[in-house]
This record gives sequence, C-alpha cells and structure tokens, in this order.
Amino acid sequence: MSWLNYHHLMYFKTIATEGGISKASEKLHVGQPALSSQLKQLEDFFDQKLFERRNRQLILTDAGKAALKYANQISSLGGELQQVLASKTFEVRPHLSIGALDSVPKVLIVSLIESARKIRDCQVSSVDGTGEELVRQLVSHSLDLVVTNHHIVSSNDKKVYSRSIGKLPINIYGAEKFRKFKRKFPKSLDGVPLILPTAHSKLRHDIELYFEQNELRSNIIAETQDTTVQKLLAADGYGLIAEPEFAVKQLLKEKKVFKLGALEGVFEEFFLLSTQRTVENPLATELMKSFSFSAGH
Repeated sequence: MSWLNYHHLMYFKTIATEGGISKASEKLHVGQPALSSQLKQLEDFFDQKLFERRNRQLILTDAGKAALKYANQISSLGGELQQVLASKTFEVRPHLSIGALDSVPKVLIVSLIESARKIRDCQVSSVDGTGEELVRQLVSHSLDLVVTNHHIVSSNDKKVYSRSIGKLPINIYGAEKFRKFKRKFPKSLDGVPLILPTAHSKLRHDIELYFEQNELRSNIIAETQDTTVQKLLAADGYGLIAEPEFAVKQLLKEKKVFKLGALEGVFEEFFLLSTQRTVENPLATELMKSFSFSAGH
C-alpha cells in the first residue's frame, strides 16, 4: 500500500492558497525548484494534474479543486490534533477561521467572535487582508467566513454567498478643537481637514458625493483603509473622520472625539461571506444564518 505524503499535500495547499509557486516559496521559505519538484511528485502519486497554467498563472483543475478541499480539512484536523493533545484535556473544540478587510471596524469582528463563542465553546482565528486575497482563501477553505464593507460579486464557479449583516448611518467625529464645527453643520465642514478611506472605498465615494451635493470643499489630509489609524489620527486632532457610531464608541466615552453631526443619506453596509463546502462548519453555518450587527453594539 502506498502512503500519501503529508508534506507534499501541505505544499500543494500553500501553492493553491497563495496563488502560485513564487508566493508559496516566500511563505514556506522553501526554494521554488524544490516546491515544483514536490508538486510534481504529488501529481505523479495521484496520476492527476492538479494545476493548469493560464496566462502565467496556476489554475486549479477539477482534480486540484477536489484535492484542495481535502487538504484544507486534513490541515485543520492536524492543527486541532496538536492543540487537543497539547492541552492535556483531550477535549475537541471546534475551530472557526474569520477573515476581514482592514476597513472593517475591529468592534464588529469582536462581536462576531463573541457570537460564535455563545453558540459553542470554540477556538477562533481572525486575519486581515485584501478582498481578493480573502475571497481566494475563502474559496480554498482556508477561511470559514469573511467580513467586508462592500458587496463582492463573484463568478459562479466560486460559489461565494454574501448576506448583509448591518447598514449603519455615518456621522462626522473630531477632537475637542473641532467641536465648534458642530454649529452650522454641515456647512461648517467646508475646507475642514478630513481623514477618509482610500479612493476605491464605496464609503469614500458616498462621502465625496455628499460634499459635492452640499457644495462643500473637501480638504483631505490623510487617507487610509485601516479604521484604527483613522481614529488615532482623529483623536490626535489631525482632522475629522466619518464613521458609524459603534466604531468610535470607546473614543466618545473617553472624550477623545466628539460627534459633530450626521451625514444624511450616507450609510456603511457590512456583509458576511461564506462558500459552498463538502463538509460544513456548523459554527459558520449558524453565524451565516443568524448574525447581525446594529448601532446598539
């Protein structure tokens, strides 16, 4: 009887997840020729091509897609086995992997983790990334759920499902020295320093449209997708930020920022993404059905 080489399978998983041998080589600290050789040995073992090359990219074949599903499950079980034996309790706990865009407030991620642990005692891991990167990991089953603040349209073969989990109004916040701009809001915003999301963000587009419709000059002094950076800059008095109230609740409590007014008609919507799996993660399934986020969080 021939035995499947676990290392070969994990190298294949990394190549598929990272999108190519070059990036997988950097992550694994293994030379590209060695990785190519290991992949060839795995394909010889299965007597199947796991990738095909299109436009200098490695694309999973049908056999590769099937192999990746099992590779992810084997990897997850291997990690779980290590944790269970290391804990000395020998109790198996379910695991949930969450990915989130940098632009998603961390408070929302905390709420999602808390909801998962209310359903069942579990281990949760959370990572940040770009939309394309996170969806690739979701499709390859390296992640169970992804949280975004814009709707992602995917091709049918990806089978990515999305559900709105909250649509919240946007307000303007600033440090003590900007409190005077609360008077005559929103006209008082004309030319005031702003800290906004980057240009590809839907929220950024909606804010700019609001300024244009209200004949206000926008004075953008910084742009970043990371909401933590936005809030730190605002608390230090560099400019105003546009956020849903839950995202700045702690800063409001500490009186590091103050609400100046609401941007009428401007909202930020958040989505939870999942994908079709051979073996469902019950926690991800339940959260996909029931989790929601409101201004009261």
